[in-house]
Amino acid sequence: MLEFQNVCFAYGKKQVLTDLSFTLSDGEILAVMGESGCGKSTLLQLVAGFLKPKSGIILNQACKISYAFQEPRLFPWLTVTENLRAVLSDKDTADSRIADALDTVSLSDAAHLYPDELSGGMKSRASLARALAYGGDLYLLDEPFAALNEELRAELSIKLRERIRQSGASAILVTHQRADAELMADRILML
Repeated sequence: MLEFQNVCFAYGKKQVLTDLSFTLSDGEILAVMGESGCGKSTLLQLVAGFLKPKSGIILNQACKISYAFQEPRLFPWLTVTENLRAVLSDKDTADSRIADALDTVSLSDAAHLYPDELSGGMKSRASLARALAYGGDLYLLDEPFAALNEELRAELSIKLRERIRQSGASAILVTHQRADAELMADRILML
């Protein structure tokens, strides 16, 4: 699915990733952990193609990537449902995909609300629901549970793992929480 071969990346003179090599198999969920500023989010941006490595090779066979950013990035003028609908091209299945995604993140009751009516945790869940509704064969999840309490984090970690497994997709989860990584991932990459 994905392979990094001796990938290096720097922001100007600040080296962030040095000779990073790893593989992600089809259907595998990989958690990426490490100190703040060590390159976890940068790794996701390299996978998505938003950034290019300074050296090394990234082999990415994903056909469709779904990205849940660390910041929710919701359109403020759209309801939760409309935010999810905005990323869907198949309008025939949109309603069922939206309902399923909102149910997965326990946000069905907030479908009619606008982002400024949501708490920080609800915004994070809406962003995660949008990534789930969009679907794909590779999910990039940047701290998707950061604004959630411990109980909800655990519940969503398990639900999300099941959802990704059922779809046959692969995923990279960036997290600071070892409990999230252990509940969701097949293995952990420490940066």
